[in-house]
Amino acid sequence: MNGKFSNIEAGHLPADPGLGPGHAPAAVAVVPSAGDWTKVGTDDRMLYCMRQLVDRYGYPPAGAAGIVGNLWAESAILPNRIEGSSPSTPMRAQNFAGVTTNFTAAQIMDRKSPHQGPKLPGVGLAQWTSPSRRSGLFRHVYNGAALGADVLFNMDVQLDYLDHELRTSYSGVHQVLSSQVVSVEAASDEVVYNFEIPGAILSGHSKLPRADARVQTVFKQRRAPSNRALTAYQSGGSPATFEPFPGASFFHTGQKSPIIAAMHQRLVAEDCNRYQSSANADIWGPGDVKSYAAWQQKLGLEGDDANGIPGKTSWDQLQVPNV
Repeated sequence: MNGKFSNIEAGHLPADPGLGPGHAPAAVAVVPSAGDWTKVGTDDRMLYCMRQLVDRYGYPPAGAAGIVGNLWAESAILPNRIEGSSPSTPMRAQNFAGVTTNFTAAQIMDRKSPHQGPKLPGVGLAQWTSPSRRSGLFRHVYNGAALGADVLFNMDVQLDYLDHELRTSYSGVHQVLSSQVVSVEAASDEVVYNFEIPGAILSGHSKLPRADARVQTVFKQRRAPSNRALTAYQSGGSPATFEPFPGASFFHTGQKSPIIAAMHQRLVAEDCNRYQSSANADIWGPGDVKSYAAWQQKLGLEGDDANGIPGKTSWDQLQVPNV
């Protein structure tokens, strides 16, 4: 599918015997060999998680989509992704000395500030960051065993850990997501506001009110992938498609296109937000140049290769959704 499915196998996954009655085995889903989810397209990663959350854990489709859309915003739905990395190299990021490094799973698990492992703590599907939640991921028991560092290559275990957190430490969020009448938008907003709680919705150590413009901006950004996850589930999984590189000449001052708006959202999701505001997100301007330059620099590009004008290599790695 779309040239991204070498070494792919499909099959049933066993249900976790600890889940109790009422939870069906997972539906047939696309599973990558060796746990390399970078070889699977975005829509199929979304579909896999949707089927797990709906069929195995009992979430209604809209509630599951609210979760999956946020996972896409946090990690691009890559279980081995660490904070500060790109989707194409999910285990490559800066160490505490500022040197970009390819980390092993063990080094990521054993991270110790301020000297050992990745500089930034976020890890996994939900970018678990706090020491207790982060260590809980590596210690989580699934089908009678804790995988330790190997959990970074196991989507199923991470989804089980996420569900465990929702049912225990975040029961209020779980109640919202489990409602048969919840909307995708309400589910997405609930996950970002009361489960993920990114820095963009904080003032100091306190959450900004839901009505605050900054919070509403984050809500809007995450509702889009949540709706996309629901569409992938309802359609049964269509090939993942990304916008092909439109050519460098496409990106000129005043150019207006939904492609630019989609690019804007991806740059924000990749922590390359250098925009002054989210107004006119579909029009190419100085904020796009600065933000795209940040993306190029994140990929390790320098000089003229990081001038803020998209090139094919960096564009393909950004994976802008087809519009």
